[in-house]
Amino acid sequence: MNKIKFVVIGGALALLGAIVLSGQLSDPEPAATDKASATVGGDTLRVGVESTEPVFYTRGGTAKGFDYEMARGVAEGMGLEPEFVPMEFDELFPALRAGKIDMIGAQVTSTSELEREFDFSTPYFSTYVAFLTPEGSTIQTRRDVNGKRVAVVDGAIQESYLKEKYHNVEIVKAPNVGAAVNLIENGAADAFFHGAPYAQSIIKSAPTPLEEPIVYQVKDAPIGFVVRSGDQRKAQMDEALRDMILSGQWLRIKTDYFEADPLDDVFREKGS
Repeated sequence: MNKIKFVVIGGALALLGAIVLSGQLSDPEPAATDKASATVGGDTLRVGVESTEPVFYTRGGTAKGFDYEMARGVAEGMGLEPEFVPMEFDELFPALRAGKIDMIGAQVTSTSELEREFDFSTPYFSTYVAFLTPEGSTIQTRRDVNGKRVAVVDGAIQESYLKEKYHNVEIVKAPNVGAAVNLIENGAADAFFHGAPYAQSIIKSAPTPLEEPIVYQVKDAPIGFVVRSGDQRKAQMDEALRDMILSGQWLRIKTDYFEADPLDDVFREKGS
């Protein structure tokens, strides 16, 4: 199957622009770069991750994943040892509230609703969404979903986005990805609307043949790591992300998991 282009030059520039606007390219206060101060929450950074390719998975006994490597880089930049805690997506926020994890790294889109309760790091990716359809579907473009039954994972950002942008669809909620795919297989849904980075993994594991996903970018929907409101380590996280982007580490990780785009010159001009 063809790889999906998730990040184009404009997206990369937007990512860098978001960091510039948030002040992360300016010289931080000394306390923000003092790795000793990162030990406020101990020497370990407990990261909640969703066990789904390409976010977090194991291959040959080795942990891999885009968000896994990004979170590891952030933890190391803070002088902390990362500890990854895999769980279902709907378990992540309750675990963060309860203090069972320190940070969520699972392609979480920053929304005004979530920002009222949690803090987000500076962006490390942009939100891409996809419609997944059964083989032979008449849905060929995203406009074709009008009048159709569309499955979503209950509580995921795609549900609220679908309600806001698509007024002529019937939303069918599922507790998780597997259940949403089953809705397509059983004919209870015509499409499944979900995060695009998960699309190829879902297609590979689906019990029924699925078409190539219909993918597009959601504007002004940055993805960041999520921490409890007021976590003093957020400044260290932002600084570590800034260093990963300017050093070219972000680009290397992104290229490992998503189709390469001609971004090298863009990042080199920014100091990498």
